[in-house]
Amino acid sequence: MNAKLKQKRLADIIGIACGVFVLLVGIVTGIVKSRPATVGANAGDIPASAQHLTGTAEGRNGPITVEIIADESQIYQINVVSHTETDGIGTVAVEKLPASIYEAQSLEVDSVSGATLSSDGIKAAVLNAMESGGLSTDSFGGAEVAAAASAPVKLAEKVETNSGVTVLHASDWAAQYPNEYNTWLMTSESSEAEDYLEIYPMLRTLYEGYGFAIDYKAARGHYYDVEDIEATGRPHPMANCWTCKTPDFTNMVNEEGIEAYKYAWTDVQGQVVEGISCYNCHGNDPTTITITHTYWIDALGDDFENVAAANLACGQCHNEYYFAPDTKATTIAHDSLESMDPATMLAYFNDGANFSNGEMFADWTNPRTGVKQIKVQHPEFETFLGKGSQHANDFTCADCHMPEATAEDGTVYMSHNIISPLDNEELIENTCSQCHYNLVEEVQKTQQAVEQRTYAVGYQLEYLTELLANAVASGEYTDADLAQIRMLARNAQFYWDFVFVENAEGAHNPTLTYECLDKAESLCSQAITLILKLTA
Repeated sequence: MNAKLKQKRLADIIGIACGVFVLLVGIVTGIVKSRPATVGANAGDIPASAQHLTGTAEGRNGPITVEIIADESQIYQINVVSHTETDGIGTVAVEKLPASIYEAQSLEVDSVSGATLSSDGIKAAVLNAMESGGLSTDSFGGAEVAAAASAPVKLAEKVETNSGVTVLHASDWAAQYPNEYNTWLMTSESSEAEDYLEIYPMLRTLYEGYGFAIDYKAARGHYYDVEDIEATGRPHPMANCWTCKTPDFTNMVNEEGIEAYKYAWTDVQGQVVEGISCYNCHGNDPTTITITHTYWIDALGDDFENVAAANLACGQCHNEYYFAPDTKATTIAHDSLESMDPATMLAYFNDGANFSNGEMFADWTNPRTGVKQIKVQHPEFETFLGKGSQHANDFTCADCHMPEATAEDGTVYMSHNIISPLDNEELIENTCSQCHYNLVEEVQKTQQAVEQRTYAVGYQLEYLTELLANAVASGEYTDADLAQIRMLARNAQFYWDFVFVENAEGAHNPTLTYECLDKAESLCSQAITLILKLTA
């Protein structure tokens, strides 16, 4: 047998041995992972009258099923029958928590550090098992567990209009709330202003004929709101451009009504004192969260009381809004949580019956293509609370962007320096790490993928725009010939823009983000196919 053949056979034998080893490891790991975690009394010590009950609840990675033996007086045994929790993280809760529940005879036990969702799933599964047998949860501390799951959200107040209020500015509260005031001033540290037109060259084509093709820079900290709008190269003839830039204009609308939106921009400018500050989120009462933008109150309708106050406060500016064609008032394209998804809002914009002129809404018309375009604003609220969101029911905007802080004198307060949660090491270590092994890496991976898709679809839209512009310039086609292509282009750019202008770059809701990009790409491809057929 020659040397090469011997080497090949040896390599084959080693390969087979490695494969068998990996298979055995997988089998053993699967057995260990699915092996029931049973704690409790010996079978001989369990009364015959005790019930054998099963309960299931969602853990970190999927359903957790437990079997218990219990009666009205005692839990005798707890058995985790099946789960799909992560090895070394969720499995720690599977191994430890049943014993804690059994020993305490209560569901009011501490969750396993680093495995909160797995711990919650085990507790809920035990609770569901007990309830399936008609056992009183009061006997085992279950009453408070159940109550916690349905605790109402902290509600926001609604601003009182035409009340004669004069805005109290941030400095007016500095002495009483020094920590909040000083951290609000720290928003000046977010001073970088990236030029989107340089970073995303396709924007000059996609926004052609609109102010954002002239000047478009990334928003800086709230400290710069007034400075930035005064310095922008975009034209802003009317006062409605002051919306969400200063409490002084917000209060003007509340006192004078929507006619204030039609004032000249310069007429309001002289009355502006500062950018977004205390009044916007608290009215003139720092002890409450008060929604001061009335259009936002209308936008939630009956769902206003179903949204946490902190989300409402941030959402009143971080949303997708438009200026009504007739009144020029800041307006939202939804009136409930159900109607705020992108597809429903686009349908609203496309229905002329919703507007006084009977035509579908357009922020502007592209001068070369004739497409009636929609400029999406910054729909953080609609994205974070939208379908597919991972954390909409667990956290508020403030939880992640306005962390709790402790002053030198021991005072605990909420920081008003709006930051990325990726810059908050304490939050990541104490909260995020319970479910995320490496939050920063996960978010960056998502954002990089979204950014790549955004560029790709953006350049595809640019190509479509040029094709359509050339077809229009040729003069060979009627508006009727081009109507379907124009509508596809309009809708495709709306879905793309919904992602592009949302400040989290996909991190708030990857599911919805990818769904919008998929729709944008599909609609764009359909339009390109039609125009190539038309011009062939």
